[in-house]
Amino acid sequence: MNKRSSTTKDVGLLHQLYKNGQLTLATEFQRDSVWPHKAKAYLIDTIINDRPIPLLFFQRATSAQTGQPSYNVIDGQQRLRAIFDFLDDRFRLSQSNKKTDYYNKRFSALRSELQNNIRNYDLVIEELSGYSDDDIRDMFVRFNKYVVQLSPQELRHAKGAGRFHDFVEKLGKDDFWRAYKVFSGGNLRRMKSVEFSAELTILLIEGPQDKKSSVDLYYGGYRDKFAEANTTEARLRNYLNWIVKALPNLASTRYRKPVDLYSLIGALDHSTAGGNTLSRISAAAVGPKLLELEKNMKARSPTGDAARYLVAASRQTDNIIPRTTRIEILEKFLRS
Repeated sequence: MNKRSSTTKDVGLLHQLYKNGQLTLATEFQRDSVWPHKAKAYLIDTIINDRPIPLLFFQRATSAQTGQPSYNVIDGQQRLRAIFDFLDDRFRLSQSNKKTDYYNKRFSALRSELQNNIRNYDLVIEELSGYSDDDIRDMFVRFNKYVVQLSPQELRHAKGAGRFHDFVEKLGKDDFWRAYKVFSGGNLRRMKSVEFSAELTILLIEGPQDKKSSVDLYYGGYRDKFAEANTTEARLRNYLNWIVKALPNLASTRYRKPVDLYSLIGALDHSTAGGNTLSRISAAAVGPKLLELEKNMKARSPTGDAARYLVAASRQTDNIIPRTTRIEILEKFLRS
């Protein structure tokens, strides 16, 4: 008879069951340990701060000889392995707040009170009994088939408020991104427009950056104050309005794509001294030139600026050199 029941077991008990051979982590259909030390350390910090972690699923059986229960872990072995590795002193708490007394320490170096708190932390477990091996395999596939890892931007969102955080979240919700098909509905839900707004904001303040590493720096550095918010938003909206005037059918051109829109905004900002001379550039005159460049890029064998732009927009698109190259090429069309 199949049976499911919810229970809790503390870390200390599970560790003892594991050492006694009553808890099996790696069944044949699961991966070996794949978590890096940073992920493991973050999980332990979660436990120390008494935050919940996801439900675990065990297959329960009873030994005919001893009458003792035994368990196979269906889902949750990576979490348990991380916990047991920490209890066995195999890594340090590198992801904890540096101001805490346990930062970068191994389990054996923690004060006894904190060690006990970790051992006494309760994990919520769904115990399954009576299911066939095929049933268990099917459950494992269902648990993991559609797991979607949080993106860096979703993690930034989850970490909470701040001046820069609030600013780019507001920009990211602007209807422009959907109306001109810059991002699909799925990418909007995954906060791609918010991350792009952050990158554009940094572009207008400091110029093109290498990859997205500076985004996290801005979230941290402008948590309490972001004085550039109003002027930066005004510049960005002026550029977007200019682009729509130059390219009324923006949604059907390649310039709606984030990689190209980033380049065009960067070119506008650089060639107009931060927007001060934007009125001198005729959107009506430049728009056809941009479309001609796009047409040349679609040719069988592009040459000149079209070929250079295509190369810079085809791989490693957020590296500093391709970004700078694309901006310089578009700037030529704005200055002509």
